[in-house]
Amino acid sequence: MIKPKQYKRTLLALLLSVASGFSTLQAKVQLPAFIGDNMVLQQKEKVKIWGTSTAVGKELSVNSSWNNKNYQVEVDQQGRWQVFLETPKYGGPYQITINDGDQLILNNILIGEVWFCSGQSNMEMPLAGWGKINNFGQEIKAANFPNIRILQIPKATANQPSTAVKVESGGWNPVTPQSIPEFSATAFFCT
Repeated sequence: MIKPKQYKRTLLALLLSVASGFSTLQAKVQLPAFIGDNMVLQQKEKVKIWGTSTAVGKELSVNSSWNNKNYQVEVDQQGRWQVFLETPKYGGPYQITINDGDQLILNNILIGEVWFCSGQSNMEMPLAGWGKINNFGQEIKAANFPNIRILQIPKATANQPSTAVKVESGGWNPVTPQSIPEFSATAFFCT
């Protein structure tokens, strides 16, 4: 029979072990908004992938399906981690698996050329917008290029560099009639 004092200690020990086990089970990788499914990585480079994890002080693994290479990295005391993946020449689709005890799989990744398009209002004009694009309706209907991916980052003003970058439309999207109408007409026609 357990005495009341022992019962309290036993209960406290049980609760602490459950709580510590629960925190281990809840390891969770968080990535910047622009790292995700459907993304394009620059070919023949060492590409930085990074994020945070609640598995502080533990190892995290990143596996790239194009070469089945497993990268190991430690999550630092602030929960941050980073790894550089060696990319092949163009191809795909591929997967990246990130595991800190809770597996996260990024799907439908392509390796190729990554272009950044930026500018003023001439770059901002969407394909379906402002009524100045010749045959914009036909261009939108014919926009079926699943191996061309687009990512739009909304305008933001900041006085300091920020790690909290947002993306529009859920992140990277293949070019389809549904994804292209609000994308930059100039960037679309440059592809």
